[in-house]
Amino acid sequence: MIVQKRTIALASLFATLYAVGTIALSPISYGLVQVRLTDSLIALAFIPNIGMGVVLGVTLGNVVANVFSPYGLPDIVLGTIANLISSYTIYALGKRGGWKFLILGCVIASVEIAGIIGIGLLYLIYHVATLEIAFSFVLIGEMISILFVGSVLTKAIMMIIARS
Repeated sequence: MIVQKRTIALASLFATLYAVGTIALSPISYGLVQVRLTDSLIALAFIPNIGMGVVLGVTLGNVVANVFSPYGLPDIVLGTIANLISSYTIYALGKRGGWKFLILGCVIASVEIAGIIGIGLLYLIYHVATLEIAFSFVLIGEMISILFVGSVLTKAIMMIIARS
């Protein structure tokens, strides 16, 4: 019962951080050229003690954040699916532990989001750019957010946890 309450509390925290951060940084959070810095939180799903709370939080936070998206309902649906899949990928790899699994998870998550958002939303639904450009631009933004910022943030928090 304590674990469930903790997971709900963590999910609430991460949903709030994700939604508020994405909306506050909206000029760079939506569109073909985007660096959704709040996606760095997705990498935190790697940390065993908080992983499932992160998965639930970034998924729910995405629903709220994408209500403000210029792409409407398709972005709410596809963005939520993208965050659920990518955060769960990192969460599952977190059970294996080790730095290389964190990096692998961040790369896979970035590709998953670029596929769902870049190809699914921006190319297939809205025809914003060619397939290659839509995928590549979103991938670059996700690699910055998840791989570079997220992995460093995750490693730093894991080092702090290990010291306590």
